[in-house]
Amino acid sequence: MEKSKMLIIRITPKQNELLLEKARSAGFLKKSEYIRSVLFRSIPLEEKINQIHNKVCKNG
Repeated sequence: MEKSKMLIIRITPKQNELLLEKARSAGFLKKSEYIRSVLFRSIPLEEKINQIHNKVCKNG
């Protein structure tokens, strides 16, 4: 079994809310899964998801 490293970050309550919102809208149940996905995803795809997220938030 390969060892893994843990990354700890500090976020504000507002950042936590935004992170949860983005994770749920992307279909993730856990923030950690969403963060892992974002870290290893290509940047153009992330930008596209953010654009869709912003449109959904404005229309919702």
